[in-house]
Amino acid sequence: MTTPRASSTSLWLRGDDPKPGPRRTYTLDQLADVCVRIADAEGLHALSMRRIADDLGTAAASLYRYVDGKNDLLALMVNQVAAEYDYPALTGNVYTDIFAMLDQARALLRRHPWLREGLGEVSSLNLGPNSMRYFDHMVGALAQAELDVNATMMGISLLSGWVSNFAGLEAAGFSASAIGESEHIPTMLAHGDYPHLTALLATTESTTAPVDNDAMFRAGIEALLFGIIPGGG
Repeated sequence: MTTPRASSTSLWLRGDDPKPGPRRTYTLDQLADVCVRIADAEGLHALSMRRIADDLGTAAASLYRYVDGKNDLLALMVNQVAAEYDYPALTGNVYTDIFAMLDQARALLRRHPWLREGLGEVSSLNLGPNSMRYFDHMVGALAQAELDVNATMMGISLLSGWVSNFAGLEAAGFSASAIGESEHIPTMLAHGDYPHLTALLATTESTTAPVDNDAMFRAGIEALLFGIIPGGG
């Protein structure tokens, strides 16, 4: 995807129609809808100005009336799917409020497999209004912990990173329950010297509760919050 020029101004702060020439035929939401539909079906690699223009029934060159290139398109797409979040009233319980959002974030990444890559490429300086609303709600969810600005921003980054990475593992077929059911590790123990693993598995009782992806996802969030919040909350 070619990029004719890079703007130093966020897409969201450039005004409704800052470029000279004919008025726009489409809205940014319509452009984003087309991009999301293509990426959902075929992945980000399928996106190109020509492909998007073909779907809209216009010329590729006309799209530069709306965006400067790939980063703008990704910003539009990330902002578009962020509109799918539901924002329950904050309860004042950090754990409850954080889980309510991150469960949704995990589901969003499942519905839009390209989103993990897209989030990695969109600059924080180009967040759209829907993305900003998510960011604002996360700040509100952590407010009860009375963290300073740096700790709050770091906490949101760590939590969001966990969701993104875990969703990536799930997309690759990761199953937490399969770890405990696999015969590979016990078999390897019989062919090498692994004293710590051997001792751990020797003390594992058959009554140990099984671990699935949901339990591991939640445990990761709890561990992060324990480290983010002074005194573990």
